[in-house]
Amino acid sequence: MNLLEFAQRMPKAELHVHLEGSILPRTLIKLAKHNHVSLPADDEASLTEYYRFRNFEQFLKTYLMVTHCLRTPDDYQLIAYQYGCECARQNIRYAEVTFTIMTNVSLTGLPWQEILRGLNAGREQAQVDFGVRWQWVFDIVRNDPETQNSVLDISLAGREMGVIALGLGGREDGYPPELFVETFERARLEQLHRVPHAGEISGPPSVWSAIKLLHAERIGHGVRSIEDPDLMEYLKKSSIPLEICPTSNIRLKVYPDYAHHPLRKLWDAGLMLTVNSDDPPMFGTDLNNEYQVLVKDFDFTQPELERISMNAIHASFLSQGEKHKLEQDFQDEFTRLAKI
Repeated sequence: MNLLEFAQRMPKAELHVHLEGSILPRTLIKLAKHNHVSLPADDEASLTEYYRFRNFEQFLKTYLMVTHCLRTPDDYQLIAYQYGCECARQNIRYAEVTFTIMTNVSLTGLPWQEILRGLNAGREQAQVDFGVRWQWVFDIVRNDPETQNSVLDISLAGREMGVIALGLGGREDGYPPELFVETFERARLEQLHRVPHAGEISGPPSVWSAIKLLHAERIGHGVRSIEDPDLMEYLKKSSIPLEICPTSNIRLKVYPDYAHHPLRKLWDAGLMLTVNSDDPPMFGTDLNNEYQVLVKDFDFTQPELERISMNAIHASFLSQGEKHKLEQDFQDEFTRLAKI
Protein backbone atom coordinates (compact mmCIF):
# COMPACT_ATOMS: atom_id res chain seq x y z
CA MET A 1 0.00 0.00 0.00
CA ASN A 2 1.45 3.38 -0.95
CA LEU A 3 1.50 6.27 1.51
CA LEU A 4 -1.36 8.22 -0.11
CA GLU A 5 -3.63 5.19 0.14
CA PHE A 6 -2.52 4.63 3.72
CA ALA A 7 -3.40 8.29 4.50
CA GLN A 8 -6.86 7.71 3.12
CA ARG A 9 -7.59 4.40 4.84
CA MET A 10 -5.99 4.99 8.24
CA PRO A 11 -8.22 5.60 11.30
CA LYS A 12 -8.62 9.26 12.23
CA ALA A 13 -10.08 11.61 14.80
CA GLU A 14 -11.04 15.23 14.11
CA LEU A 15 -11.25 18.16 16.51
CA HIS A 16 -11.93 21.20 14.31
CA VAL A 17 -14.93 20.79 12.02
CA HIS A 18 -18.12 22.86 11.83
CA LEU A 19 -21.34 20.92 11.33
CA GLU A 20 -23.08 23.60 9.28
CA GLY A 21 -19.95 23.92 7.16
CA SER A 22 -19.99 20.15 6.58
CA ILE A 23 -23.42 19.97 4.92
CA LEU A 24 -22.97 18.55 1.43
CA PRO A 25 -24.57 20.34 -1.55
CA ARG A 26 -26.84 17.37 -2.31
CA THR A 27 -28.14 17.43 1.26
CA LEU A 28 -28.70 21.18 1.07
CA ILE A 29 -30.74 20.77 -2.13
CA LYS A 30 -32.93 18.21 -0.37
CA LEU A 31 -33.44 20.51 2.64
CA ALA A 32 -34.16 23.55 0.46
CA LYS A 33 -36.80 21.71 -1.58
CA HIS A 34 -38.47 20.34 1.53
CA ASN A 35 -38.52 23.75 3.24
CA HIS A 36 -39.30 25.81 0.09
CA VAL A 37 -36.06 27.78 0.28
CA SER A 38 -34.65 29.27 -2.91
CA LEU A 39 -31.00 28.46 -3.61
CA PRO A 40 -28.67 30.18 -6.09
CA ALA A 41 -28.47 26.84 -7.95
CA ASP A 42 -30.67 23.75 -7.86
CA ASP A 43 -28.31 21.13 -9.29
CA GLU A 44 -25.45 19.58 -7.35
CA ALA A 45 -22.63 20.57 -9.72
CA SER A 46 -23.62 24.25 -9.83
CA LEU A 47 -24.25 24.44 -6.10
CA THR A 48 -20.90 22.77 -5.41
CA GLU A 49 -19.21 25.49 -7.46
CA TYR A 50 -21.19 28.19 -5.63
CA TYR A 51 -20.15 26.65 -2.28
CA ARG A 52 -16.45 27.00 -3.00
CA PHE A 53 -14.74 29.79 -1.10
CA ARG A 54 -13.97 32.97 -3.06
CA ASN A 55 -13.75 35.60 -0.33
CA PHE A 56 -14.72 35.90 3.32
CA GLU A 57 -17.91 37.87 2.65
CA GLN A 58 -19.12 35.20 0.22
CA PHE A 59 -18.17 32.52 2.76
CA LEU A 60 -20.32 34.14 5.47
CA LYS A 61 -23.18 34.56 2.99
CA THR A 62 -22.97 30.89 2.06
CA TYR A 63 -22.86 29.86 5.71
CA LEU A 64 -26.06 31.81 6.42
CA MET A 65 -27.69 30.39 3.28
CA VAL A 66 -26.99 26.89 4.57
CA THR A 67 -28.41 27.69 8.00
CA HIS A 68 -31.56 29.21 6.46
CA CYS A 69 -32.36 25.79 4.96
CA LEU A 70 -32.65 24.26 8.44
CA ARG A 71 -36.15 24.58 9.85
CA THR A 72 -37.18 21.49 11.86
CA PRO A 73 -35.69 18.99 14.33
CA ASP A 74 -35.80 16.41 11.51
CA ASP A 75 -33.53 18.67 9.44
CA TYR A 76 -30.98 18.67 12.25
CA GLN A 77 -31.27 14.91 12.56
CA LEU A 78 -30.56 14.59 8.84
CA ILE A 79 -27.44 16.78 8.79
CA ALA A 80 -26.01 15.04 11.85
CA TYR A 81 -26.62 11.61 10.34
CA GLN A 82 -25.12 12.69 7.01
CA TYR A 83 -22.07 13.96 8.87
CA GLY A 84 -21.77 10.50 10.44
CA CYS A 85 -21.93 8.96 6.94
CA GLU A 86 -19.01 11.15 5.87
CA CYS A 87 -17.06 10.14 8.98
CA ALA A 88 -17.59 6.48 8.15
CA ARG A 89 -16.44 7.05 4.55
CA GLN A 90 -13.19 8.61 5.79
CA ASN A 91 -12.63 6.22 8.71
CA ILE A 92 -13.07 9.02 11.24
CA ARG A 93 -13.79 7.15 14.46
CA TYR A 94 -14.21 10.11 16.84
CA ALA A 95 -14.80 13.86 16.48
CA GLU A 96 -15.53 16.99 18.46
CA VAL A 97 -17.89 18.94 16.25
CA THR A 98 -18.54 22.68 16.46
CA PHE A 99 -22.11 23.92 16.12
CA THR A 100 -23.31 27.54 16.26
CA ILE A 101 -26.36 27.06 18.43
CA MET A 102 -27.57 30.67 18.83
CA THR A 103 -27.54 31.41 15.10
CA ASN A 104 -29.75 28.37 14.58
CA VAL A 105 -32.07 29.31 17.44
CA SER A 106 -32.42 32.84 16.04
CA LEU A 107 -33.10 31.76 12.46
CA THR A 108 -35.49 28.90 13.19
CA GLY A 109 -37.28 30.14 16.30
CA LEU A 110 -36.89 26.63 17.72
CA PRO A 111 -35.89 26.14 21.35
CA TRP A 112 -32.30 24.99 21.65
CA GLN A 113 -33.48 21.78 23.30
CA GLU A 114 -35.42 20.77 20.18
CA ILE A 115 -32.47 21.53 17.92
CA LEU A 116 -30.11 19.52 20.11
CA ARG A 117 -32.55 16.62 20.36
CA GLY A 118 -32.69 16.52 16.56
CA LEU A 119 -28.90 16.65 16.29
CA ASN A 120 -28.53 13.88 18.84
CA ALA A 121 -31.08 11.65 17.11
CA GLY A 122 -28.87 11.75 14.01
CA ARG A 123 -25.71 11.36 16.07
CA GLU A 124 -27.05 8.32 17.90
CA GLN A 125 -28.23 6.64 14.71
CA ALA A 126 -24.84 7.23 13.09
CA GLN A 127 -23.15 5.59 16.06
CA VAL A 128 -25.44 2.56 15.72
CA ASP A 129 -25.00 2.29 11.95
CA PHE A 130 -21.33 3.17 11.57
CA GLY A 131 -19.67 3.01 15.00
CA VAL A 132 -18.80 6.70 14.68
CA ARG A 133 -18.87 8.82 17.82
CA TRP A 134 -18.70 12.56 18.37
CA GLN A 135 -19.45 15.24 20.94
CA TRP A 136 -20.45 18.89 20.55
CA VAL A 137 -18.59 22.18 20.88
CA PHE A 138 -21.07 25.08 21.00
CA ASP A 139 -19.39 28.26 19.82
CA ILE A 140 -19.93 31.96 20.41
CA VAL A 141 -19.83 34.08 17.25
CA ARG A 142 -17.31 36.83 17.94
CA ASN A 143 -19.25 39.45 15.98
CA ASP A 144 -22.36 38.71 18.08
CA PRO A 145 -20.82 39.19 21.53
CA GLU A 146 -24.23 39.89 23.05
CA THR A 147 -25.07 36.18 22.66
CA GLN A 148 -22.11 34.90 24.68
CA ASN A 149 -23.90 34.41 27.99
CA SER A 150 -26.77 32.58 26.28
CA VAL A 151 -24.35 30.27 24.47
CA LEU A 152 -22.57 29.47 27.73
CA ASP A 153 -25.85 28.85 29.56
CA ILE A 154 -27.01 26.49 26.80
CA SER A 155 -23.63 24.73 26.74
CA LEU A 156 -23.71 24.14 30.48
CA ALA A 157 -27.30 22.90 30.36
CA GLY A 158 -26.46 20.67 27.39
CA ARG A 159 -23.63 18.77 29.02
CA GLU A 160 -25.93 15.83 29.68
CA MET A 161 -26.72 15.85 25.94
CA GLY A 162 -23.17 15.66 24.60
CA VAL A 163 -21.92 19.25 24.80
CA ILE A 164 -18.35 19.18 26.06
CA ALA A 165 -16.81 22.55 25.26
CA LEU A 166 -17.31 26.25 24.60
CA GLY A 167 -15.85 27.62 21.38
CA LEU A 168 -15.29 31.09 19.97
CA GLY A 169 -15.41 31.64 16.20
CA GLY A 170 -16.20 34.35 13.66
CA ARG A 171 -14.22 37.46 12.84
CA GLU A 172 -11.03 37.90 14.83
CA ASP A 173 -10.48 41.49 13.69
CA GLY A 174 -12.43 43.94 15.83
CA TYR A 175 -13.60 41.30 18.32
CA PRO A 176 -10.63 40.50 20.57
CA PRO A 177 -10.61 37.89 23.34
CA GLU A 178 -10.91 40.68 25.91
CA LEU A 179 -14.64 40.92 25.08
CA PHE A 180 -15.24 37.36 26.28
CA VAL A 181 -13.13 37.10 29.43
CA GLU A 182 -15.97 36.84 31.97
CA THR A 183 -17.80 34.19 29.97
CA PHE A 184 -14.75 31.98 29.55
CA GLU A 185 -13.82 32.45 33.19
CA ARG A 186 -17.28 31.20 34.15
CA ALA A 187 -16.84 28.25 31.79
CA ARG A 188 -13.55 27.44 33.53
CA LEU A 189 -15.13 27.62 36.96
CA GLU A 190 -17.95 25.36 35.76
CA GLN A 191 -15.32 22.93 34.37
CA LEU A 192 -16.54 23.27 30.78
CA HIS A 193 -13.71 22.86 28.26
CA ARG A 194 -12.56 25.92 26.28
CA VAL A 195 -11.47 25.91 22.60
CA PRO A 196 -11.40 29.42 21.06
CA HIS A 197 -10.23 30.18 17.53
CA ALA A 198 -7.09 32.36 17.53
CA GLY A 199 -3.97 33.03 15.51
CA GLU A 200 -5.58 32.60 12.10
CA ILE A 201 -6.43 36.01 10.64
CA SER A 202 -4.94 37.81 13.65
CA GLY A 203 -1.37 37.20 14.78
CA PRO A 204 0.37 35.85 17.90
CA PRO A 205 -1.17 38.35 20.35
CA SER A 206 -4.57 36.72 19.77
CA VAL A 207 -3.10 33.34 20.75
CA TRP A 208 -1.50 34.77 23.87
CA SER A 209 -4.84 36.35 24.83
CA ALA A 210 -6.73 33.12 24.18
CA ILE A 211 -4.36 31.29 26.52
CA LYS A 212 -3.95 33.90 29.25
CA LEU A 213 -7.43 35.48 29.23
CA LEU A 214 -9.72 32.72 27.97
CA HIS A 215 -7.94 29.72 29.55
CA ALA A 216 -7.81 27.95 26.18
CA GLU A 217 -7.11 24.23 26.41
CA ARG A 218 -6.70 23.96 22.63
CA ILE A 219 -6.31 26.63 19.99
CA GLY A 220 -8.49 26.61 16.89
CA HIS A 221 -5.97 27.19 14.07
CA GLY A 222 -3.09 28.98 15.84
CA VAL A 223 -0.86 28.81 12.75
CA ARG A 224 0.41 32.34 13.14
CA SER A 225 2.10 31.31 16.37
CA ILE A 226 5.05 30.68 14.03
CA GLU A 227 5.66 34.46 14.07
CA ASP A 228 6.59 34.54 17.78
CA PRO A 229 9.44 32.30 19.01
CA ASP A 230 8.49 32.90 22.66
CA LEU A 231 4.94 31.78 21.95
CA MET A 232 6.22 28.71 20.12
CA GLU A 233 8.31 27.76 23.14
CA TYR A 234 5.37 28.35 25.50
CA LEU A 235 3.03 26.20 23.41
CA LYS A 236 5.61 23.43 23.31
CA LYS A 237 6.35 23.47 27.04
CA SER A 238 2.67 23.72 27.96
CA SER A 239 1.63 21.04 25.42
CA ILE A 240 -1.25 23.21 24.22
CA PRO A 241 -2.59 21.57 21.03
CA LEU A 242 -3.15 23.50 17.81
CA GLU A 243 -6.03 22.51 15.52
CA ILE A 244 -4.37 23.04 12.15
CA CYS A 245 -6.58 23.27 9.03
CA PRO A 246 -4.16 23.59 6.10
CA THR A 247 -6.57 23.87 3.17
CA SER A 248 -8.81 26.28 5.11
CA ASN A 249 -5.79 28.51 5.69
CA ILE A 250 -4.99 28.53 1.97
CA ARG A 251 -8.60 29.21 0.91
CA LEU A 252 -8.88 32.05 3.45
CA LYS A 253 -5.60 33.44 2.09
CA VAL A 254 -3.79 33.26 5.40
CA TYR A 255 -1.01 31.75 3.25
CA PRO A 256 -0.77 31.76 -0.56
CA ASP A 257 -0.11 28.04 -0.91
CA TYR A 258 1.02 24.93 0.96
CA ALA A 259 4.66 25.75 0.27
CA HIS A 260 4.34 28.86 2.45
CA HIS A 261 2.24 27.19 5.16
CA PRO A 262 4.15 26.76 8.47
CA LEU A 263 2.76 23.32 9.37
CA ARG A 264 6.07 21.54 8.80
CA LYS A 265 8.00 24.11 10.82
CA LEU A 266 5.49 23.91 13.67
CA TRP A 267 5.71 20.12 13.58
CA ASP A 268 9.52 20.03 13.48
CA ALA A 269 9.62 22.47 16.40
CA GLY A 270 7.85 19.85 18.52
CA LEU A 271 4.45 21.49 18.96
CA MET A 272 1.36 19.40 19.62
CA LEU A 273 -0.48 19.52 16.27
CA THR A 274 -3.68 17.98 14.97
CA VAL A 275 -4.91 18.22 11.37
CA ASN A 276 -8.52 19.06 10.52
CA SER A 277 -10.89 19.99 7.68
CA ASP A 278 -12.81 23.00 9.17
CA ASP A 279 -15.65 23.46 6.61
CA PRO A 280 -14.99 20.62 4.15
CA PRO A 281 -17.29 21.20 1.12
CA MET A 282 -16.90 24.97 1.36
CA PHE A 283 -13.13 24.65 1.10
CA GLY A 284 -13.17 21.76 -1.38
CA THR A 285 -11.59 19.29 0.99
CA ASP A 286 -12.22 16.58 3.58
CA LEU A 287 -10.08 14.97 6.26
CA ASN A 288 -8.83 12.28 3.87
CA ASN A 289 -7.56 15.03 1.59
CA GLU A 290 -5.90 16.87 4.49
CA TYR A 291 -3.98 13.72 5.41
CA GLN A 292 -2.93 13.27 1.79
CA VAL A 293 -1.78 16.90 1.76
CA LEU A 294 0.48 16.01 4.70
CA VAL A 295 2.16 13.46 2.43
CA LYS A 296 2.25 15.41 -0.83
CA ASP A 297 3.05 18.90 0.45
CA PHE A 298 4.66 18.40 3.87
CA ASP A 299 6.61 15.16 3.30
CA PHE A 300 5.03 13.30 6.20
CA THR A 301 6.18 9.73 6.69
CA GLN A 302 3.94 6.88 7.82
CA PRO A 303 5.08 7.13 11.46
CA GLU A 304 4.37 10.87 11.37
CA LEU A 305 0.90 10.27 9.94
CA GLU A 306 0.23 7.81 12.72
CA ARG A 307 1.51 10.22 15.32
CA ILE A 308 -0.61 13.17 14.17
CA SER A 309 -3.66 10.90 14.15
CA MET A 310 -2.88 9.82 17.70
CA ASN A 311 -2.39 13.49 18.67
CA ALA A 312 -6.07 14.11 17.98
CA ILE A 313 -6.95 11.43 20.53
CA HIS A 314 -4.49 12.83 23.08
CA ALA A 315 -5.85 16.37 22.56
CA SER A 316 -9.50 15.33 22.74
CA PHE A 317 -11.74 15.71 25.77
CA LEU A 318 -12.39 12.00 26.11
CA SER A 319 -11.72 10.41 29.48
CA GLN A 320 -8.33 8.76 29.97
CA GLY A 321 -9.92 5.33 29.75
CA GLU A 322 -11.69 6.20 26.49
CA LYS A 323 -8.46 7.62 25.06
CA HIS A 324 -6.52 4.50 25.93
CA LYS A 325 -9.06 2.22 24.27
CA LEU A 326 -9.21 4.35 21.11
CA GLU A 327 -5.41 4.55 20.94
CA GLN A 328 -5.19 0.77 21.10
CA ASP A 329 -7.83 0.42 18.37
CA PHE A 330 -5.91 2.87 16.16
CA GLN A 331 -2.59 1.11 16.76
CA ASP A 332 -4.09 -2.25 15.87
CA GLU A 333 -5.47 -0.76 12.65
CA PHE A 334 -2.15 0.88 11.76
CA THR A 335 -0.44 -2.48 12.17
CA ARG A 336 -3.02 -4.25 10.03
CA LEU A 337 -2.83 -1.67 7.24
CA ALA A 338 0.97 -1.76 7.21
CA LYS A 339 0.81 -5.44 6.26
CA ILE A 340 -1.41 -4.91 3.20
